[in-house]
Amino acid sequence: MRRAILRHVRRLAAAFALAGTALAGEGCSGADQAVLIGGKKVDPTEIDRDPVALLPGGIVVFGTLDGPSIFQSSYGGDLSGLIATVLPLGAESGFVASRDVQRVLGGAYAMQGADFCVVVQGNFDVDAIQRAAASRAVTIAGAPMVRSRYAESDLYTVGNLGFTVLTGHTVLSGNETGIRRALDRLRFGKLERSVPAWMVDLGKSPGAAFTVAGDLGTQAVADATARQVPFLVGLKLVRVIGNFQPPGMNVAGTLSYADADAAGRAAPVMRDLQRMTQMLSLFTSWGWGAVPTPQIQPQGADVAFTMPVEDAFVHTLLRMAADSMRTRPRG
Repeated sequence: MRRAILRHVRRLAAAFALAGTALAGEGCSGADQAVLIGGKKVDPTEIDRDPVALLPGGIVVFGTLDGPSIFQSSYGGDLSGLIATVLPLGAESGFVASRDVQRVLGGAYAMQGADFCVVVQGNFDVDAIQRAAASRAVTIAGAPMVRSRYAESDLYTVGNLGFTVLTGHTVLSGNETGIRRALDRLRFGKLERSVPAWMVDLGKSPGAAFTVAGDLGTQAVADATARQVPFLVGLKLVRVIGNFQPPGMNVAGTLSYADADAAGRAAPVMRDLQRMTQMLSLFTSWGWGAVPTPQIQPQGADVAFTMPVEDAFVHTLLRMAADSMRTRPRG
């Protein structure tokens, strides 16, 4: 009798395990397949649990975005257009950005130019994506999606941008250099983080819908940025957090310089820019909205700032970002 009870309990446990597996995979075909990392099979839940570990090392700027926060704002349509540049999926792949995207994080690099790699998390129908690629269906980007193999992964490309579906909940994307560097790292390495901890910690800021953390301390990056914007001379670290509350978007951040002297030289330049933006009412007549005016406060080697950004200007920035990524040279 005791053995019969034990057998019955084991059958019930197996049934519950099978039911749990079926529910976990619902709507995310292919999500239960193991992923090869460093030649070893890794459970897909490990990848879903730590998407930061997918990004290559040498990151210059790290950013995070909470999907529901922006999709619930008036900028959801603009974000859908931006996501379509790195993840050009549509109805043919069973994908709706406003419904399926939960989190976006990524990095900008100086590998062979201005390269980037992005991780999009949410819900993806792997089988539908594969069928769309096989049929060379025209994507939301207006071009067919082409499937190829790279680093033991199915790589889908549209133009010079690519992505690969790692699990039913995690997609890795980027320009050609960025995505290939990430896939090479996963093929030969381990699933471990190379993004600095302080950047990742900023991404956990309470109430932040998005964060941006930058390390401009390397000589090549510092020289390039300083030539473009004078107040970046001597700038080492950038920390920015923001939300999508009235008047549209609110941003707060800190620019950390090499020392207090460098910060002291940068503050007057920023104030000059601040006064200049107050005079740029011409942008309003072009439909850009009022140019935001930052409030600046030097604090030793840091320059803190806050900046409310009007609704129309945010829409313009998101559209410009999408246009810039679509016209990015092949890299």
